[in-house]
Amino acid sequence: MIVLNGNVYTDLNSAPSNDLQAILQAANPFKESVRVEAGKIVFWEAHYFRMMASMRILRMGIPMTYTMEYLEEQVLLLLQESDLLKKSVQIHFSFFSTDSVSRSNPIVPSSFLIHAEACETMLGIQTSDRSIDLYKDHWVVKGLYGTLEQSNDRLRKLASVYAFENDFEDCVLLNEDKQITETITGAIFVVKGNQIKTPPLTSGCRSSVYRQVVIDLLVKQDGLDLVEDVVSPFELQKADELFVVSLSNGIQSVKQYRKKVFVSTTAESLFSKFIMGYRLS
Repeated sequence: MIVLNGNVYTDLNSAPSNDLQAILQAANPFKESVRVEAGKIVFWEAHYFRMMASMRILRMGIPMTYTMEYLEEQVLLLLQESDLLKKSVQIHFSFFSTDSVSRSNPIVPSSFLIHAEACETMLGIQTSDRSIDLYKDHWVVKGLYGTLEQSNDRLRKLASVYAFENDFEDCVLLNEDKQITETITGAIFVVKGNQIKTPPLTSGCRSSVYRQVVIDLLVKQDGLDLVEDVVSPFELQKADELFVVSLSNGIQSVKQYRKKVFVSTTAESLFSKFIMGYRLS
């Protein structure tokens, strides 16, 4: 089941031909995924404002109907029609322009598509059983545009192929200054002693809701020093612990980078506080 511009269809083939044509012609639609637990969208307000900010950056028209309440209604409608209201679900939004941006037409109309898929409930930190590596074939785009979900999407897909071919769990992505940005999966946090470093948004990492949730938690923790600063690849081998934060996996500890094997102490202690905010959001 899908929701396209407020209407429910069994699949894309059931949608009107003009809407399908607009989807096919859309270049790089903006995408955002959210998690839903028993009919409640997790961190919904933060996701909503991120979507609206991203659409403004991409010069997409935002109809007055795109209120937080309206889009939430569309999600609940989809869950009800798909019989997923009582399950853990990932909802995927796609916003796409229905016209081309030009000098004479700088702000173009937009449409939206929503689809859902059942997922596993977060019960604890995810533990990897393989190592990670650097992906150095291509560089992440830095700056404000690089923080958008779709900006480096093709690069992440290429890195995923590299990881699969070499039997890695994940890959660390670099920008043109050869600085750590994130991994294929999500935001990376580097633990050394009582200091936790994560790359700043200016490095080119995605401005994800879950990254910010974890940053806000760490800032409040006594005895820990959270730093958003440039991270070099050399710091990975010196770290005591690495963990990755994403919507799909929550908090995931990294087992190994090259010859360095990591502990998961900080990730485990952080998860209980993270899941409390997750359930109460």
